[in-house]
Amino acid sequence: MLRLNWITGSAALLISLSLAGTVSAQTAPEQEADRAETRRASIEDTLRATDEAVSAMNDPTCPPVTFSDVLANPDDTALNVCYARVQIAAGEVRGAAATLERVLLIAPDAVNVRLLYAIVLFRLDNVDEAEREFLEVSQLDLPADVRRQVDDFLDQIQLRRQTVRHRATVSFGTYYDTNRNSAPASDQTQVVGAFTPIALEENRENDDIGWLTALGYQFTYDPGFQNQHEIFGGVNLYGEVLTEVSQLDVQAMTLDLGTRLRYPGWTFTPRAFLRNMRLDWDKFFQSEGIELRVDHRHNLTGLEDVPPVDLWASFTAADEDYHNTRNFQTLTLRSGPKYTTRLGAGMLITPEHHISATFTNEYKSTAPDCANNGCVRVFSYDYNALELSHTWILGDGHFLLSNLLFGSRRYNASDALVVGGTGQRRYENPFRARVTYGMPLIDLIGETWLDDTVNSNNRILDFFGDTTVAFSGEFNYQRSNITNFQYNSERAQVLLTRRFDY
Repeated sequence: MLRLNWITGSAALLISLSLAGTVSAQTAPEQEADRAETRRASIEDTLRATDEAVSAMNDPTCPPVTFSDVLANPDDTALNVCYARVQIAAGEVRGAAATLERVLLIAPDAVNVRLLYAIVLFRLDNVDEAEREFLEVSQLDLPADVRRQVDDFLDQIQLRRQTVRHRATVSFGTYYDTNRNSAPASDQTQVVGAFTPIALEENRENDDIGWLTALGYQFTYDPGFQNQHEIFGGVNLYGEVLTEVSQLDVQAMTLDLGTRLRYPGWTFTPRAFLRNMRLDWDKFFQSEGIELRVDHRHNLTGLEDVPPVDLWASFTAADEDYHNTRNFQTLTLRSGPKYTTRLGAGMLITPEHHISATFTNEYKSTAPDCANNGCVRVFSYDYNALELSHTWILGDGHFLLSNLLFGSRRYNASDALVVGGTGQRRYENPFRARVTYGMPLIDLIGETWLDDTVNSNNRILDFFGDTTVAFSGEFNYQRSNITNFQYNSERAQVLLTRRFDY
């Protein structure tokens, strides 16, 4: 009986397996077709998502997407890319990294999205992940300018891993100034209250051509603290040679040493400095001082869609020591302490536009002039100024800088050698407007022309690509209640700058 039951059960099992095999054999082609269709649909979805992500990255008018828009359609890569761009513009870099990571899970072949993701990781100082993403992008066939950008980021990552980082800057340039000696616009001067025409041609408005050279070296040392505190220092050399007014040739040097103490939301930067300047190689000016600067990033309460505001304040105390030269015999009267306070605010309103405003208050106390109306301090003054700046990143290394300055300087004593016995105190309002347009030098020369004409190699192309040429136009006007100090001038300048990081 047991054997019969076993045979019966085995037979039933074999029949079941046979029937199952028969059914499977009958449905296998349909299942393979379904799986193929599913794979095809998945590939098409990925390609479509990739195309949408790439298009959104290339769209200069990407719509202002909100988080609720993304929640309503989380798999829409175009929405996510636009939202990431909104987050970056608002300074929410960490949130943008999460958004871009979500896009790459859906569209892993969106190269420009992956490149932006790598840059965001770099800004977050996540150098290991950023390096991995940059290396992945570098394996692809990239345009020459994008290749240089990727290679530059990879080089910067290696620099960030160094305990000590160095930067050298070299600049050469020339300018034309319509009134280099700041001569009075009235062509007359006031002496002991009397007005007389300027007799000597060299004391009238002199236009001139100047040649500039600037050399800089800075270092930063990372002592290894978790908050990324660092020690920094450097030296800057500056030389200016004039074609005609040689008595205004300038040779200057600045040394500084300080530390940046970083805490959540705050950075404290104390530093000490030494400045030395010569006029036509005569010792002219030396200053030693200390400065404390505090930076804070502030998110506006109730205005989450508005980018954060970068706030800063600094206080500087310096002892300035002037020396008479062959051409200027009363400079020692300008010696004395100077105290400067600055308050500033800036905002990255879009990834391409940054605006800032800086208010400056300065008090200068100078040596008494005992040969002038009873030992008065004729060069002591109070100064206030407002400076407005706008930076426009035009793309591909091009940029436009605009700057306006309005000032008010009031002297604390009357200079009897100028105004006589009137008791009139000097008061002036400086105004300056400046615009600078910069670009990689290779764009000015033409990469194609350079390659075809001189058969240049990659090192030469990289050198010109890493050299910046800047064209500047500047207008200066100083209004004064004393004719000696009211003047105006215009300046046009070209400057080449090359930076070396190692």
